[in-house]
Amino acid sequence: MQRIIGVTFLLLGLLTQSYGQVNTVEGIPFIQNYGPDTYLGGIQNWSIVQHQNGLLYVANNLGLLEYDGHSWRNYAVKNRTKVRSIHIADDGRIYVGSQRDFGYFSPDQRGQLSYTSLADSLSSSLRDFDETWKIYGMGDNVYFCTFSEIFIYNGSTIKAITSDFPLEISFLFEGVLLTQEWGKGLSKLSNSTLELLEGGAFFKDKRISNVFRYNDDQWLISTFSEGLFTYSNGVITPMKVSKSLDLSQLIVNYATRLSSGLIGLGTQNGGLIVINQSGELIYQFDQSSGLKDRTVNFIYEDLQGNLWLTLNNGISRVDLNSAFSRIDDRFSLSGSGYTALKSASGLFLGTNNGLYQFNSKTGKYNLVPGTSGQVYSIQEVKDRLFVGHHNGPMEIVNGRAKLLFPEKGSWVFKPLPSDPDILLQGTYLGINKFNTETNRFDKIPGFEESSRVMEFDGNDLWVTQGYKGAFRLSFSPDGNEIQNVKLYNSENGFPSDLLINVYKIDNQLIFTSDSGFYQFDAATDRFTSLKPLDELVGADASIVDMEADDKGNIYFIERNKLGVLKPKGNFSYELTTKTFNKVKNLWNDDLGNITVLDEENILIGAKEGFIHYSPKKDQLKQNNFNVLLREVKNEGVNDSILNYGHPFNQEIGTPSLFSYRQNSFQFSFAAPHFESDGQVAYQYKLENFQEEWSEWSATNFKEYTNLREGRYKFSVRAKNIFDQVTSETSYEFKINPPIHRTTFAYALYGVTAFILIFSGFKTVEVKHKRKTQAIEDSKNEEIQQRDSKIQDITKKSEDEIFRLRNEKLQTEVGLKSQALTSSAMHLIQKNQLLNQIKNTLKNINKEQEDKQLVKELGRIVRSIDKDLSTGTQWDQFQANFDQVHGNFITRLKEAYPGLTPQELRFSAYIRMNLSTKEIANLLNISVRGVEIGRYRVRKKLELKRENNLSDFILRF
Repeated sequence: MQRIIGVTFLLLGLLTQSYGQVNTVEGIPFIQNYGPDTYLGGIQNWSIVQHQNGLLYVANNLGLLEYDGHSWRNYAVKNRTKVRSIHIADDGRIYVGSQRDFGYFSPDQRGQLSYTSLADSLSSSLRDFDETWKIYGMGDNVYFCTFSEIFIYNGSTIKAITSDFPLEISFLFEGVLLTQEWGKGLSKLSNSTLELLEGGAFFKDKRISNVFRYNDDQWLISTFSEGLFTYSNGVITPMKVSKSLDLSQLIVNYATRLSSGLIGLGTQNGGLIVINQSGELIYQFDQSSGLKDRTVNFIYEDLQGNLWLTLNNGISRVDLNSAFSRIDDRFSLSGSGYTALKSASGLFLGTNNGLYQFNSKTGKYNLVPGTSGQVYSIQEVKDRLFVGHHNGPMEIVNGRAKLLFPEKGSWVFKPLPSDPDILLQGTYLGINKFNTETNRFDKIPGFEESSRVMEFDGNDLWVTQGYKGAFRLSFSPDGNEIQNVKLYNSENGFPSDLLINVYKIDNQLIFTSDSGFYQFDAATDRFTSLKPLDELVGADASIVDMEADDKGNIYFIERNKLGVLKPKGNFSYELTTKTFNKVKNLWNDDLGNITVLDEENILIGAKEGFIHYSPKKDQLKQNNFNVLLREVKNEGVNDSILNYGHPFNQEIGTPSLFSYRQNSFQFSFAAPHFESDGQVAYQYKLENFQEEWSEWSATNFKEYTNLREGRYKFSVRAKNIFDQVTSETSYEFKINPPIHRTTFAYALYGVTAFILIFSGFKTVEVKHKRKTQAIEDSKNEEIQQRDSKIQDITKKSEDEIFRLRNEKLQTEVGLKSQALTSSAMHLIQKNQLLNQIKNTLKNINKEQEDKQLVKELGRIVRSIDKDLSTGTQWDQFQANFDQVHGNFITRLKEAYPGLTPQELRFSAYIRMNLSTKEIANLLNISVRGVEIGRYRVRKKLELKRENNLSDFILRF
């Protein structure tokens, strides 16, 4: 056992070495593993085949596995024995061979697979075979190949072919069934007998694992442990293989020719080996490459070009024909990818963990000593390798890194156009000048911005930043100083100050922003949109990185997609992005980078290592990618599965019928596009309920509940990661109405309505007389109602007249109140004027000596006093006041007869809310006299101290 293990590890080392020698750039194809916990079966898997509808079937220790790209199903055979072989016939039957049994799975009326054993119909003498390792279909016959007999099933009967020699594995080769008779050689089945091939005795003791076409004239015959042989008309020749590939140390379980022309070898102890027709090693995949197991039992290439491997422990899918592969820790490369360079010194890859160089002897990447840490760039300038590193600028000399300048944060180097010996180094804190002749670094003053993205335009240097804009720096001819710095941002044509970058494509500067492409217009000193690129990539595109190859293909990374612009001539391009959808979620979104090593090798910095893109392999496969209904479930009072996802028996145009109580449905669907790895998107609609297609979604089921009666058609379609869209798959059904909305119910409603109408007409005649009398009575009543209405109108008219009179009276009262107030105010003014005149005359009288004049002035004063004390105005005022204030003075006089006329006037003036001064003028008394008057009135009205006189008079 120790010897076997040692030989195996030695062999794997040789294979890895050979792999590295052949492939110096290309990485490991994408590999997807499926374990027993995923497919819910046994660990061992054997044969594998794909149905024309896309479903994949695998022979497993615990039954037949079925995979639709979304979920796995397991179908057990009789006695739950191990399934070894599969064949799918044209009629859709899935024939399986297992331990001591063989038969077929076929869908029932509901599309559910059920197993039928054919071996049970054999006679007891033939029933004791061991295992059915191979099944082939040819014409109307199916061949079940065991190690003791070959059973031929024609659809109704089974015929057994036996041999005097033990049988080994059988093969179907170009319409001929071949089998190995141990001790005799390789034979063919002819007219129900086994005939030894010309030269077939060569294989009497060499176990054959497969036979297939090698070229136009030769077959290729692989053996388990004796190597590979070509066969042509009885001439057998060992196939020469690479010296590094020692087939004597390998057990080849299966061999086949791939669609690419390469030859795949599934080995027991060396994983999957791929060679070309010259025997040169192209690939070797085992556990170190990402396979789940190193024992490969079978190789199958599906309809989409994916390579499926059945393993001793699990299943693996290798996207061997994909244009993309991965360079990661399986090559001893650690970290996220940031930069790459292919030079005469070798292939270098920079990550956040250091700079790595490819070692062609080991097929691995070795860390360049002294470069541990973040690497930003690797450049070759004048046959020297310079590294932009977090720890500072470095140079690779004799396989080691040499620190050139102890300033941390080196981004990139750019040669000075006027002097190629001078390099400008972009750093975290500005720009340094590096003289390659003297190896001297000098800080260039005048610019201290981080300078990661730089490009020369003549002698001017553009430095762009992600959050400020684009700086234009003008240098002196010797590059010693910056003569001018100007910042361009949203004020100079950019849509914003964010995510500004600059790239030199075909000696033309292309600027990008957070939305769109731009170019600098020197005439206007502004930036203008690059319409052609905006129209192709999108005016809202935000480019992360761009680089062109020698053919003019422009590869780019955009925040939402990756792609390439292929030149078509006349300065126009063709945009291709679909093929890059496979890796659009894998690129390093820190400082995204895409590097063109040469026309056939493009590297994309990934979150883990790098993604290698090979344009020559980029051929979008057109295949029968389609969407399948995997389950149709009817829900309601009773739940039931209508179809289990295999061919429908529903006739086109004939919908399934359901009662209204079963008006809820659930549809599950899948599209077997395995390279999409669960990223298939779906659209669906339900005609007569949802006429428009839904949004694309990864959800692979849809439920409809409480549908109304009617005819429906559920349709679904799928889209893979390459944006290929399938044709739609449909299921039609019809829901019957509830009993109260059936045709019978509506007929019953009609009969009932007719009876009611008929009965109505029968009663019309009787009702007519009643109606006539009723009309007469109604007319009389109407006359009475009219009289009553006239009376009501008369009453309303009288009420309206009364209301108008009241309004008129109120208006008159209001006018009188205004007149009364005006009169009082005039009286106050007149009394004030007379008092002033009287006082003036008195003063004059005192100063006069003429007695006659004094006498005359006294007479005038007395006349004024008489006028002030006269009551002629009061009588008219009292009459008007009583009309306005509801006979206030009369009622007050009757209630309090002890009040004097002066006190009545006093009370009236208080009710008019006149001030003390105004009252004093009206009564021709002093303010003190008014206060005394208020006191006397309070006393005669018998008011208490807490009662307010004004409030009492106003409420009286």
